[in-house]
Amino acid sequence: MYNNTTKATRFSIAENDFYFKQFLVKMLLENPLFSIVNDCNNGNELINRLYRKQEDVFIINLFMPILSGIEAIKYIRQTNKEVPILTYSATFQEDIAATINDIPNTYYCQKNSIIIKDILRNCILSQNSNYEDYKREWASQEEVVKNYMDRQKKEQEDLSVTEIHIIKLCYEGFSNKEIADRINLSSRTIDTYITRLTDKLGLKSKLDLARFCVENGYYNSSI
Repeated sequence: MYNNTTKATRFSIAENDFYFKQFLVKMLLENPLFSIVNDCNNGNELINRLYRKQEDVFIINLFMPILSGIEAIKYIRQTNKEVPILTYSATFQEDIAATINDIPNTYYCQKNSIIIKDILRNCILSQNSNYEDYKREWASQEEVVKNYMDRQKKEQEDLSVTEIHIIKLCYEGFSNKEIADRINLSSRTIDTYITRLTDKLGLKSKLDLARFCVENGYYNSSI
């Protein structure tokens, strides 16, 4: 268990999705006691920088080109058994979970920025929560998660062109008034759209819409 209350925590990230990685970077740098020492696009880039030994925590996507996250993790653990590694995938993978369970000080969670933040804060950087409880819950919810993702996929398929455009503009940081000006609607109409979108997608806020845009690839849309 990593616990450091006296100095900045240094992170190394390996994530091939540029936009999701930027979202992670932004989330981490909101904390003035966090810094990022390596910002890599795949596992190969990461292991080529290990000689520096600067990081206090690794954050690694399991599925990346050139060198996968799981191979990078195995390589790291050949020489470094102590530094915590947080790795993730979109859905629970039983075989991956079994492999990771045998790798010391390695945490496996869902590819979701809120969950990643919670695991970092409550399981890795402090002792406020039990990672084993989360792991059992996630494993037991494999079918529930699949059903939820199927429902969410259906809801995403039902999104209109205007709704997708609004989601992208939320991600790009525009205010409701600026969004209204860009797509020639009233501010009140945009307020209504955003309220309906958060309800439709099971989200809580406009910020969640920005996260949803990144985690579901809508920033790549040609709309």
